[in-house]
Amino acid sequence: MFSSPRYALPARLMHWIVALGVLALYPLGLWATSRAEANLWDDLTNTLYAWHKTIGFAVLILMVLRLVIRVRGVAPPYPRNLAAWEISAATGTHHLLYLLLFIVPLLGWAGVTAFPALGILAGMHLPAMPFLPTGEPLAMSLFDWHANMAFVLGALLILHVLAAIRHLVVKRDGVVDRMWFGSN
Repeated sequence: MFSSPRYALPARLMHWIVALGVLALYPLGLWATSRAEANLWDDLTNTLYAWHKTIGFAVLILMVLRLVIRVRGVAPPYPRNLAAWEISAATGTHHLLYLLLFIVPLLGWAGVTAFPALGILAGMHLPAMPFLPTGEPLAMSLFDWHANMAFVLGALLILHVLAAIRHLVVKRDGVVDRMWFGSN
């Protein structure tokens, strides 16, 4: 088993914090929208949306920090026994994940700005996205794009997790060690 050098601790922490945030966003978003589609507008629906917006905006802020950490840091090398196609697939998937981890929350923020529905937890409000007009047709379009891109992101995340499991269980090549905690 190859033991890879690791990403720096801040990069690993950001990876796992964002992963937990995104993992929470899917059930919250699906539950909230299913209640809205059933015309169940009550405190629970509002609370679900408030949590979804709060965590989604936090993920956006964390992704900005994560990008800064990534740009300023050096990625550890891949194990030498990886095929060129595996490195290309990993690189392309990571670029798409980063892109979608910005696009999806930005579309959500744009949607709640256009609606407007900027309330989040504890009576606080998100800032409105600058220069974006309000209007329900625009908001609905943005929410549709938000949902569709979230499903694309979800599919890529499943692919990412399956690849990690393959490297951890089948190949046992140390790729997962690059982002994991513990001793080498």
